Amino acid sequence: MLKKVLLGILVFLLVVVAGCWFWLHSLTPDYSGDVSLKGLHEEVDVFYDDFGVPHIYAKNEEDAYFALGYVVAQDRLFQLEMIRRLAAGRLSEVLGNSLLKTDRFFRTLGLNRHAKWSADTFLKSAPPHVQKSTQAYIAGVNQYMEQGSTPIEFSMIGIEKEPYTLEDVFLITGYMAFGFAEGFRIDPMVEGMYRKVGDSFMQELELGWPKESLKIPVHPRVMANAEQLSQNIDRILETYPVAPWIGSNSWVLAPKKTKNGKTLLCNDTHMGYAQPSVWYEAQLEYPGFHFYGNHLAGFPFAMTGHSDFCGNGLTMFENDDVDFYIEQRDGDQVLFNNVPVPLKFHTEVIHVKDSSDVTMKIAETQHGPIIDQVMDNFPIYNQAVSVWWAYLKFPSRSLTAVYEVNHARSMDEARAGVAKIDAPGLNVMYGDKDGHIAWWAAAKLVQRRPGLFSKRFFDGASGKDEPIGWLDFSQNPQSEDPESGYVYSANNQPDSITGGLYPGYYVPENRAKRIVTTLNGKDGWDVEMMRKMMTDGTSAVYPETAKELLRILGTIEPGALRTEEANRLASWEGGHGLESSGVLIYYRWIYNILHMSMYNRLGAPLFNAYMNSHLMKTSYPELLKKPLSLWWDNWATKQVEQRHNVVQQAWHKTLDDLTAVYGKDRNKWKWSRAHTVEHVHPIGRKKPFNLIFNVGPASVNGGNEVINNIGFRLDSTGYYPAFFGPAMRRIIDFSDPDHTLSILPTGQSGYFMSEHYDDQFELYNKNGFRPQLMDRAMIEKQADGKALKLKPGK
Repeated sequence: MLKKVLLGILVFLLVVVAGCWFWLHSLTPDYSGDVSLKGLHEEVDVFYDDFGVPHIYAKNEEDAYFALGYVVAQDRLFQLEMIRRLAAGRLSEVLGNSLLKTDRFFRTLGLNRHAKWSADTFLKSAPPHVQKSTQAYIAGVNQYMEQGSTPIEFSMIGIEKEPYTLEDVFLITGYMAFGFAEGFRIDPMVEGMYRKVGDSFMQELELGWPKESLKIPVHPRVMANAEQLSQNIDRILETYPVAPWIGSNSWVLAPKKTKNGKTLLCNDTHMGYAQPSVWYEAQLEYPGFHFYGNHLAGFPFAMTGHSDFCGNGLTMFENDDVDFYIEQRDGDQVLFNNVPVPLKFHTEVIHVKDSSDVTMKIAETQHGPIIDQVMDNFPIYNQAVSVWWAYLKFPSRSLTAVYEVNHARSMDEARAGVAKIDAPGLNVMYGDKDGHIAWWAAAKLVQRRPGLFSKRFFDGASGKDEPIGWLDFSQNPQSEDPESGYVYSANNQPDSITGGLYPGYYVPENRAKRIVTTLNGKDGWDVEMMRKMMTDGTSAVYPETAKELLRILGTIEPGALRTEEANRLASWEGGHGLESSGVLIYYRWIYNILHMSMYNRLGAPLFNAYMNSHLMKTSYPELLKKPLSLWWDNWATKQVEQRHNVVQQAWHKTLDDLTAVYGKDRNKWKWSRAHTVEHVHPIGRKKPFNLIFNVGPASVNGGNEVINNIGFRLDSTGYYPAFFGPAMRRIIDFSDPDHTLSILPTGQSGYFMSEHYDDQFELYNKNGFRPQLMDRAMIEKQADGKALKLKPGK
């Protein structure tokens, strides 16, 4: 009897497991079969290649974008849902109190109100064909919501499907804009540092662009306190359920620089690692349009892509488009030009899962929303702080701008589309089949009064720190068909055509210097050479810094240079390969030097914020050049320390730290043990779901500010897990634009049981590429029957 009971239990469990498996498998995206869809006018063929990329063949434009919305939704609906909820401040509805602070922040910024303004303006003024294609895409997303499978994450979290709207499309733009706006983190940090240590210390960090450092050349065509605010914004970014934007590389070579005499375009956008990854690849073809693009889930047009004629790449401009104002508030008024002005108020109600609703009364000055009410331990000295953000000053024209770039048939048409981008700041790289190349810094650039240091908080009452105007697009940094034969961007400072450098949050020259030196060194470039360059993990800057530090160490302790560790570092050529030990020693030494010189003065929140910023990367090399800097002196001792004292102490601590983490055997000090990557799904943040939804971990080469920019936080742990890197790599050869190269960090699909969830992970980690196909005959052959036929339905 007992055996029968046990057998029955076993059979029952097997049936349950099998049932669960078949149910989960039933939610996998459909890559073949016939589907009837309401709203479709004519049949559309969708062929899927070996990596799950849809190739959409439609008889008209609207059906092409309808189909794109449908296939994006079946692969990335949960990702789309997370992005629109993040930007709208609606995560608490499904994730509870833990995301309330994030929601309060985004509601205060008002991305939801800005999205409504942008949508209303779009319906009144956008070209009819752009409106029709956008609405078709939205209809395609909604048609999948209506008749497609519900992602497992919706069931696990308890998300009710809601129709996708035009306002949601502009929320996607708002999410992107916030991810690009470094000022939200940097300005409060800089203000806090000034208040903590004073002008003398801060001037020695030289927070502007170093005078000798490389600038992107322009060739225009002729015609608590701040410390607490910084800490709070860092915490908000850490709760992001989708990947933030970080930086990027891109360069375009004119025919004179290439082996086959045709334009070459390369681009790798640096974004926070997450699962699914940011970009969704798709090809669209209808009469007069032949295009392959990288799309954001929920946005109908490709932010980067190429046609048979031209293509574009993107990097972050890093321009300063955020300012904070200290307001003199008295009740419902603030002083402006020293005259009382009434505040504007908005009421927002946040629904919180398993809790009561939260009602917010948001105050807004002429500069922007007062931000202190959503931050702990605020305001500064009992004064309110508002935030001015260029993105909020104009309705977004992103849909029209990106549509025009996708459909451009000349450099003039592409430029006209780029000129419509007001914010966020983007470097748009361009190349075409006719041999033209260009780089345009795209943004509505604000003019501030001369001498105003834009990384500190401004006086909101006096009227003296107000914007004084906007630059015309023709005054933006840009370059068209330069004599050098190439254009590039690596998030470094661009030169100016208006007489002064435009302020921003630019990264150090390291990547730019490597790119320029490499491109200047030879002609005759081809695709294979581009592949090697895009995955180059060598820094030309770090070995120079390491040798200088060793020289300084030798002046106070000559014997230290005769050790195995010093020899390993001295012979290090800047590579970030998995077997390297010099890279481990270098990063740890730099961290200890900065920690010994700054931590006690700044305190943990400010020091950690500084170490996680671009400003650290640009300012610490300048600090190392100053033997007598105020930062070197340890105020806890009676003696006055100088640079060599800190360098020596940090060296010995570095050896002790690495021994403690990696052991006494120096042959085991390898980059592979320190530098790993794991792509974390929002649900995979909690164990044991990480085993199901996350991709990785695995060792990965690359590092901070090398061309293969797989970045990490420099901290005390001794381990450096990557948190951002190339969200895609693309190489477009205009001698054959139908056969180009690309790679994604994990895969196309956002569903964990799809074969395309992580099928690019290993190839990406090995610096590999796969084809981007646009030749229909080859696509159909590869699809081998794996195709969707979308038919008009009732």
